[in-house]
Amino acid sequence: MFRPLEIFLGVRYTLARSHPNHLVSFISSLAIMGLVTGVALLIVVVAVMNGFERELRTRILHVVPHLIFINDRNDPDWRLHKAALEVADGVLEISPFAELEGLLYARGETRPVRILGLSQEAIPQGFAQMQAAQVLPFPRENQLLLSQSMATDLGVAVGQSVRFIFPGSESARTQLQHFNVIGVFTTHTELDQIVALGELSAVAEIAGVLPGVSGLRAQLTDPFDARRQGFNLLGSLPEGYGFRDWFQTHGNLYQAIQLSRNMVGLLIFMIVAIAAFNVVSMLMMSVIDKRRDIAVLKTLGLSTRSIVQVFFVQGLLIGLAGISLGVILGVLGCQWLAELIIWIEDISGTVFLDTKVYPIDYVPVDLRVGDVATIALMSALLNTLATVFPALRASRINPAEELRF
Repeated sequence: MFRPLEIFLGVRYTLARSHPNHLVSFISSLAIMGLVTGVALLIVVVAVMNGFERELRTRILHVVPHLIFINDRNDPDWRLHKAALEVADGVLEISPFAELEGLLYARGETRPVRILGLSQEAIPQGFAQMQAAQVLPFPRENQLLLSQSMATDLGVAVGQSVRFIFPGSESARTQLQHFNVIGVFTTHTELDQIVALGELSAVAEIAGVLPGVSGLRAQLTDPFDARRQGFNLLGSLPEGYGFRDWFQTHGNLYQAIQLSRNMVGLLIFMIVAIAAFNVVSMLMMSVIDKRRDIAVLKTLGLSTRSIVQVFFVQGLLIGLAGISLGVILGVLGCQWLAELIIWIEDISGTVFLDTKVYPIDYVPVDLRVGDVATIALMSALLNTLATVFPALRASRINPAEELRF
């Protein structure tokens, strides 16, 4: 079978054993393992960071309002303003809400809570989908939906009651209110730690804002344009209204995800760079080990260009092996990561992501073909650059000096 001489020699040097101590082969194995580890870790980390960003967009921002419009005058005409906002460009839905903050007490346990009162006629889409998926009833007067986390901490189940303690005001002097728990939900987000769901008019009455509401929630087609949209929509509302966007409540999370992805990606990319440096070391040792062979080949007429190509092929083969294995392990790692973490949590009794600290309680993975291709190409570029100096060094060997003894 015909094979070009440079490729044949490059393959042979890559697979050869260095006698008597196999040192070059050992360094070659280290270079390949370094590339495998760096590429695989980089793929997994980027996929996890992509997953967090995806969950922020699709899960957290699905239940968190993109904009909240608040009127400090208990506007009784909120229905008119809701209708005006609904027809504006870029608005998906507008829903009224009432809000109460205080403490839930049951079985000797207390938990801080924010009771969110919603209207069944204008329930936000995110909550409506959760309600349908988890087969939850809609709360009526003196009824609540608690998160699974909150119900567990308070030791209550469906059908039992909890007491709500909240600050009094001139319009609502009652500081203690009983609620019946009619359902338990989970969003798998940080909302499970603080939010309970109630009925709009009942919560508004306790909050003392009737006939108005606490405010209007807006979901937008582009949540990342919320601030500009907020100022535009504010022009449709009377004086006294203001707004908050999701950047004020969860913007730090989005920035942290972006920063973490960039920083961790940079750190792991440095692992790939170190692995490429190992390729330089390996090839330099290979050149030293094969200097008499090189001298003989040059004496037999092999050109300087061909010598460069021989060691260039050797470096590319090592890079191809390491990067290919790294891509395979990285992709498989992304597929198995969630199951692996669940298994570790089960046998160790620990929780990797607790919504008391993190925005979600699971590790999301979003593997993108473009990211895998970029990582593989960048790693290949580094590896290619790493082969240049040793290959040039091999081409400068003087046959007369190497063969005179």
